[in-house]
Amino acid sequence: MEILNIYTTAELVKLVRSLITSPCFLLDRFFGAIVEHETEEVIIDVIVGKRRIAPFCSPLVAGKVVEGLGYQTKTFKPAYIKDKRVPNLLKPIKRQAGEALMGQLNPEQRRAVNLQIEMADQIDMIKRRLEWMAASALATGTITVNGEGFEKTVINFGRDPDLTVTLSGTSAWSINPSGDYTKPTQDIEEWATLMLQKSGVVAQDIIFTPSAWKAFKKDKDIRDVAIVNPLMNSYPNSVDAGTNINVGGIYKGKWGQFNLWLYNDWFVDPDDDKEKPMLEDGMLLMSGPQLEGFCAFGSIIDPKFNYGAMAYAPKIWTQDDPAQEFMMMQSAPLVIPSRVNASFAARVI
Repeated sequence: MEILNIYTTAELVKLVRSLITSPCFLLDRFFGAIVEHETEEVIIDVIVGKRRIAPFCSPLVAGKVVEGLGYQTKTFKPAYIKDKRVPNLLKPIKRQAGEALMGQLNPEQRRAVNLQIEMADQIDMIKRRLEWMAASALATGTITVNGEGFEKTVINFGRDPDLTVTLSGTSAWSINPSGDYTKPTQDIEEWATLMLQKSGVVAQDIIFTPSAWKAFKKDKDIRDVAIVNPLMNSYPNSVDAGTNINVGGIYKGKWGQFNLWLYNDWFVDPDDDKEKPMLEDGMLLMSGPQLEGFCAFGSIIDPKFNYGAMAYAPKIWTQDDPAQEFMMMQSAPLVIPSRVNASFAARVI
């Protein structure tokens, strides 16, 4: 087999990067930075902070020695993705979808179009996997990696267990139409205070799944100050209680310091081929830009790319007899929350 010269690695990478057209809300908002590493592992240093108070001491005695702040070194190994495809050799000689009935393109042009379509789909699948990673990291503080030839591994970022909450029984939020239900706002204020205590970070974004959002907007405090009379308050509280359904995060307004988002997205699980939500309904997430999340890409384990650091590594090759073309996209991605305690998750329904 041989690598085709018609598309060099540089041309393919340029083509791939121009095809990233599928926005992923959680990934883009909380893990937008991209870091490429020429190693299999990603290493970050986290300064360990404490709310220390200066000690008293007599001016007539020696000063008290105060230990400096330390730091923790955390090492993470990204998972690996190899999306290999066998394009249909007959596609270039047949009319493409949307092409004029008598044909406008020659076989070489159709082959290029097919290549772009396949690569766009490969990138879309990797981006959706990254969105899944972002959802898992925010919801649980962990990411579970499991695949063919890869032993099941739980990547634990070490979030404080108090920042993952499950409400049940009378503690759970209910969708009470009577108008006197105030539990959501009380819980959120307590959780934001807890996150501030654990991390020193001020929460700025709340992401609701549909059931959690329905219960939240029934809260009397929200209805009175942000839905019914939003302009009568000195603070700009304004919540859109109307229907606005779309994929990703939909901005639903402002309440106090919080930006409110309604989130919907799904993926097809390769383990059972069933469609599932990125976030299970009834979940609520809280975080902000101080999470300083980023998307890390490790080394591509392939001599064709000199084991370099690349977010996406595409290549194409052929075999002569029988004639067949192959294409593969490789990536070693992992989303990492630099300040993992700058996130909170609750199952409220």
